[in-house]
Amino acid sequence: MQATSVRHRLLYGSGVINYALKDAAFGIFVLFYYKQVLGLSGTLTGLAIALSVLWDAISDPLVGAWSDRLRSRWGRRHPLMVASVVPLALSFIALFWPPQQVLGSEIFLFYWLLGSVLLLRTALTLFMVPYLALGAEISTDYHERTRLSSARVNLGWFVGVLVPATSLAFLFTGEAGIDGRFISDNYHRYGLFSALGVICASLVFLRGTWGYIPTLPRGKQAPGAGMWRDITGTFRNRNFRYVVFLETAIGGIGGIVSTLLMVYYTYFWQLDTAAISMLLAGPPLLAVLLVTTSSRFVNRRLEKQQALRLSCVAGALNLLWLTPLALLGWLPAGGALVLGLIYLNYTIHITCVIIRSVSALSLLADIADEHDLQTGQRQEGVMFAAAFFAAKFVSGFGYLVAGPFLDLIGLETGMLPGETPPSVFWGLGLVMGPGLAIMLAIPAWLSFRIKLNMGAQLEIQGALRARDAAASDV
Repeated sequence: MQATSVRHRLLYGSGVINYALKDAAFGIFVLFYYKQVLGLSGTLTGLAIALSVLWDAISDPLVGAWSDRLRSRWGRRHPLMVASVVPLALSFIALFWPPQQVLGSEIFLFYWLLGSVLLLRTALTLFMVPYLALGAEISTDYHERTRLSSARVNLGWFVGVLVPATSLAFLFTGEAGIDGRFISDNYHRYGLFSALGVICASLVFLRGTWGYIPTLPRGKQAPGAGMWRDITGTFRNRNFRYVVFLETAIGGIGGIVSTLLMVYYTYFWQLDTAAISMLLAGPPLLAVLLVTTSSRFVNRRLEKQQALRLSCVAGALNLLWLTPLALLGWLPAGGALVLGLIYLNYTIHITCVIIRSVSALSLLADIADEHDLQTGQRQEGVMFAAAFFAAKFVSGFGYLVAGPFLDLIGLETGMLPGETPPSVFWGLGLVMGPGLAIMLAIPAWLSFRIKLNMGAQLEIQGALRARDAAASDV
């Protein structure tokens, strides 16, 4: 089936809202809430997230293989997504509303965080792995896959930044002179808001894509192959390995950025809630607008792997100017000029991130066809599960790094902007600028190792059609 209408792309893209809500929660609020408000150490907060990744290492590929093999009247993908909705909504409430009984003990609070995160990540796996695989099955067209991937990524960014920005403005209001970011009740409301968002987004997506079920591939597995053989077999594909490694490296950078962003704006740039709310919403929304309006022009002139390479290099260069200027003391203290430069820098950063994500995920759909031609197996579920695990693994990696890092540089619970030691300023600046630029050299190198251009993909599509036609004549 070719999903050519804008309506179809938006209906499919709506499913990414669940992941966007998770990203908003973990990227902006969880570390700040548990460390600066509830008093859990950054090390234990990072450890809880990191331990949940160990479960992801098992659950993600198994759900992918299960999704590939599932046979039901509702297809391979939709039953798992339906089953995930209620647990996912409940997990957001649990995450942001720990009971009073666990607040008096750091170890009890740690276990509550761990349990909430395990529930959230498991339910998210049951939804997102089939969802991502579905995007490779809805269309086989080279450019249409990019448009579907673009709808998913752009809508995800739109929601992922709009939710925390509006939440900071309307949910995290101050009381009696206390900054709203330090009030627990505000986080309780945020958890309920996220749960409601999960239910609404899931219903829209499931209702909008249910009609695809009769036309989707039924899947093919090698005789006698088990789930683990399905999983390991995909890594024999060279392009697939490089995409997964690239997604892991990019996600690691993204995990550190999203985990430290609220702390970085609060303690390095010393911005207030209103300015942070504007920065969380403005640059990403502008980046989404830039990518969306220029996508047709860019797609006609750059192939997916070329866009991937350009975004990696440009993203690294963008990290090497603003934060180093502040570290060297070459910027004025605060003011509209500095805020404008932060706005510009973050807009460029998000634009590069979106282009990288769209290109990599669209390439992965093409690689699934390449794998089918080589092996005779349709394994979109396993392939997108590996990429999804890479993204979740590195978000855990971000917490594992960021939590102990904040303890190391001397950021203590309840510390206000302007009261931090110089080690906080220098630590945040070095990591969020030159440190991330150096890390981005890894995905930049990997992007030049991927070899699957448009010509090769068209040949693969032709060979698959010829093979299927020959099989139907037998």
